[in-house]
Amino acid sequence: MAHLDRYKLFFEASTDAMLTIQDDCFVDCNNAALEMLGLSDKQSLKNLHPGDISPPRQPDGRLSFEKAGEMINKAFDNGTHRFEWVHCRGNGDEFAVEVVLISEKSSQGNFLHVVWHDLSARHALEAALWEAKLLGEAVNQSGASTLITDVEGRIEYANAAFCEINGYQLDEVIGQTPGLLNSGQQDPAFYEDMWQVIKAGETWSGTLRNVRKNGEPYWARLKISPVKDETGKVIKFVGIETDISDFIEAKEKAEQASRAKSDFLSSVSHELRTPLNSILGFSQLIALNKTHPVSERQRTQLDHIHNAGTHLLHLIDEVLDLAKIEAGKMAYRIEKIEINDILNDCLTYIDTAHKEMNVSLHDETFKPLPCIKADGMRVRQVLLNLLSNAKKYNRKGGMIRVRSEQLDNGYLRIVVEDTGYGIPYELQDQIFQPFNRLGAERLDVEGAGIGLVLTKKMIEEMSGHIGFSSVEGEGSSFWLDFIIAEEIKPVFDPIHIERSDYMLSCCAAKHTILYIEDNPLNRELMDGFVSEIPNLDMVMATTAEQGIEMAKVRKPHLILMDINLPGMDGFQAFQKLREMEETMKIPVVALSANAMPDAIEKAGQIGFQDYITKPFMLDDVMKVLDKHIEN
Repeated sequence: MAHLDRYKLFFEASTDAMLTIQDDCFVDCNNAALEMLGLSDKQSLKNLHPGDISPPRQPDGRLSFEKAGEMINKAFDNGTHRFEWVHCRGNGDEFAVEVVLISEKSSQGNFLHVVWHDLSARHALEAALWEAKLLGEAVNQSGASTLITDVEGRIEYANAAFCEINGYQLDEVIGQTPGLLNSGQQDPAFYEDMWQVIKAGETWSGTLRNVRKNGEPYWARLKISPVKDETGKVIKFVGIETDISDFIEAKEKAEQASRAKSDFLSSVSHELRTPLNSILGFSQLIALNKTHPVSERQRTQLDHIHNAGTHLLHLIDEVLDLAKIEAGKMAYRIEKIEINDILNDCLTYIDTAHKEMNVSLHDETFKPLPCIKADGMRVRQVLLNLLSNAKKYNRKGGMIRVRSEQLDNGYLRIVVEDTGYGIPYELQDQIFQPFNRLGAERLDVEGAGIGLVLTKKMIEEMSGHIGFSSVEGEGSSFWLDFIIAEEIKPVFDPIHIERSDYMLSCCAAKHTILYIEDNPLNRELMDGFVSEIPNLDMVMATTAEQGIEMAKVRKPHLILMDINLPGMDGFQAFQKLREMEETMKIPVVALSANAMPDAIEKAGQIGFQDYITKPFMLDDVMKVLDKHIEN
């Protein structure tokens, strides 16, 4: 009896969960077991089978009731049995235990004494160790170079990728510092900044030029993170490095290709603009001739020459605009403008173009159209692109309808419909691809295949939209959506050559300009323009060197200078002029067929007062003279 009392006392006081099973059910348990199960009293456990407080299946997939009976039988057969088991707490949470079963046979029946050891902490530790092992293996097998150093920067660990990328054996780097990768291309301040950041417990990241064991330099992207103990003290540094040499090389090649494209476009633009300067300039001079005035018929013909030259100039500008958009250098002046006059100008221009097509043009827009919020020059450009396409790709004797709609979302829609050949359905998803004419080159129609690309990019930059529908054999409909505004702004005058009297507001007395230009036709054109302006004389030089000497002697009120000069170019000549006391204060205006943004930007940066792009008109010259010649 005393033996039983001592056992009962031990049973109740034990910190291990202890239970008793009779006839395959629990008949008693101690407080430790109740606490582990999350139960409040023994009655809630009494007469339950072990499978009742277990999940339906054990981790090996077997049914808990079936396996529990097997474990009980083994304990009675062998006297004891030890195994792992998963039980459920009162709230449904599962927990793992090590179970020890000890059988006892007495006159009162057969019993099993049960002891549970909670395995949660051990399993958590095993899982953490397994995860750490997996993480370590992942780091070791990673393609990213990884280092672990102590707080002094001495290497304690390097993965296989570090050794492979840098050409070292592991025993060659352990105990060394990452300074063995120093290429000497970063100054000491670079590394000092790095150390200040990571010693302060913060992460540092950046790009640097390292060197491999064989002396080969390479570009790397490096991230260093501090490892802290429970007090927040930095105890280690982990560095992850990625070789980005291929990326840098590809980037440099892309930049080189971009520069080559810009150079090519600049050259093409220059070569085409130079003869256009003569075509447009001399046609204007003929129209302005007071001594031998032209007839109305001749004036109309000159207008045709002028408009054709302007159209060619627009084609050149389209190629340059595409380059500007791709480079993110296209400038927009968004303001509230009146679209009525712009649309009328475009319709007038398109009506006179391609007369041989005999295409009728019908303006069905409601009047007056509301003001829109956009860039006036770009609006003209996108409308002309759609109207030009509608006429060029139409049938002879076909029709163009231009309609307008005021949408509920605050947009004005301009719709251009044609009765042309339409676009095959299978090609419609390529409509906005640059230089893709969708087979139109077989129709002997002029074009470069970039008009719609530019139109889409421009309208979207103005927060508008473009859309289309097309049926092969019937025609196409393209539309542009512009944001509706309120205030009316003045727009550009229509293209038409008018004879007028030109008078400089600054030239009540005689003034002299110096024009430095190697092209004889450009000199003759400028001479013709200047002859139309009272109280203005011009002297000319054909080289930069000659122009500099003339500027010193004649001291002109303004210098117009070509950039692309033989020998010393216009940029070098400008620097010389600024270095000499006699010429340093004379305003200098660049005049060039190079319309690339980089050239214009460079001219402004070094100090040119203005930049005139060829082909230039008399009005262009007048504006510059009025702006820069002082009284």
